[in-house]
Amino acid sequence: MHSARTVLVLAFPGALLLNAAGPLEVFAAASRVLGGELADNPPYRVILASAQGGEIETISGIGVMTRSLAEVDSALAIDTLIVIGGPGVAGLERDQQAIAWLQRRAPAARRLCSIGTGAFALAAAGLLDGRRVVTHWQFAEALQQGYPALTVEREALYLHDDRLWTCGGAAAGIDLGLALLEQDLGAQAALALARYFTVFLQRSAEQAQLSAPLKAQSQALHRDRDQRLVRLHAWIAANLNGDLRVERLAEKLGMSPRHFARAYAAATGGTPAQTVETLRLEAACRLLETSQEPIKRIAETTGFGNEERMRRSFQRQLGTSPLGYRSQSRLQLAR
Repeated sequence: MHSARTVLVLAFPGALLLNAAGPLEVFAAASRVLGGELADNPPYRVILASAQGGEIETISGIGVMTRSLAEVDSALAIDTLIVIGGPGVAGLERDQQAIAWLQRRAPAARRLCSIGTGAFALAAAGLLDGRRVVTHWQFAEALQQGYPALTVEREALYLHDDRLWTCGGAAAGIDLGLALLEQDLGAQAALALARYFTVFLQRSAEQAQLSAPLKAQSQALHRDRDQRLVRLHAWIAANLNGDLRVERLAEKLGMSPRHFARAYAAATGGTPAQTVETLRLEAACRLLETSQEPIKRIAETTGFGNEERMRRSFQRQLGTSPLGYRSQSRLQLAR
């Protein structure tokens, strides 16, 4: 019989509820999803804590009950310590007692993690000096400027640097939880949990926080107040194997091809063809990672038309072939 590992999630008033719920649900569900001997001998004990304990109000207005750090301090050894993020993290940064607790307890934890802006609290405790870290993309520059002794990676979903794990945002906390669980219980266990939560296993740690459709839409929103390009990008993503030439896209917006190309470049900084290729490439990567479809069929489904055209795109953008990409993704799953 094994001893349950204690996973402590440190929250605070104004925390983002999804930051806490994502990884907590992954660990809490392990025994009931995996079953077998784990059903009667759960692998994890999960604790939601805050500096003072009691009920705290998350940024969504939902109150959650927490245990105080003082109570945890005297009762339990911590295996995995996760600090979550949210607008209230600035208060945690300024809480000298909480920072002192982190400085005292974090070095003894087997794993130290942050989700989103939770990295600011770890940085305030001096626990990230000299390390490569990730935070939510919107706050990456602020973290780098505020704590120059660390190195912020701008786009990765999560980073694993020895015993330190940091991840980018709310939904990435689920990816982080699955990665931690895989380290403990193996790839098949993580796959079972991913299926249970109906998420992809496993998004690469270096995968961008913003998907290609979301990034294209975000860029367009800066100048496209009537959201025409946002709707166009959604339509492109839903019709990757259709006619996506400039003439067809211009027709969708009621413009001439020349006017559309100029307006698109002004709004996004790129060309329609570049966006179409990026969206097709991302869709192909997803299918290579998560399906057994033949490469020829994936090329047709995602609009590349044939294997050779898709292969050239993969080589140009990713430096590998579709077959090489699929093989590498399976090696990562088998680790």
